[in-house]
Amino acid sequence: MRLWAALLVVAVIGPWDMKLFPGTVAPGASGQARLVYASSPFGVAVTADGHARYDIQITATGLPAPSTIGSYTAYVAWQASPDLSHWTRLGTVTNGKTTVGAVDLNKFLFVITAESSPTPATHHGPTVLHGTSPSGWLQSFLTHPLFRGTPQ
Repeated sequence: MRLWAALLVVAVIGPWDMKLFPGTVAPGASGQARLVYASSPFGVAVTADGHARYDIQITATGLPAPSTIGSYTAYVAWQASPDLSHWTRLGTVTNGKTTVGAVDLNKFLFVITAESSPTPATHHGPTVLHGTSPSGWLQSFLTHPLFRGTPQ
């Protein structure tokens, strides 16, 4: 029985999974994200310069209606470079299961923000959930003001 339980844990939490942590505006929110290979006719999706591309499957719970935390209408997922200088919009997120993508950085920060539109060109709203790609687990983003609850 113990071996079965151990195998179940390995199947549920693996090297492609990211735990999502809540921001200060939605402390009751939680989630998990999983990297899956993006669709490709060649088996593995890659960019023109050879970087692997992944879709992100998100399971989120406890997200309040965006309008309850300000003048927001949607939650939007973003890929951010490790130095937070480059952000790419991935898609909208709701409670339950959502797939967004495609990420193409090896190491990145995954951020879900509340936004006034589901298709903003840049992020402006507060962070609701965030996580780090498995390849970035040894780098800490917590000292950045974006995740400390201080104004940007």
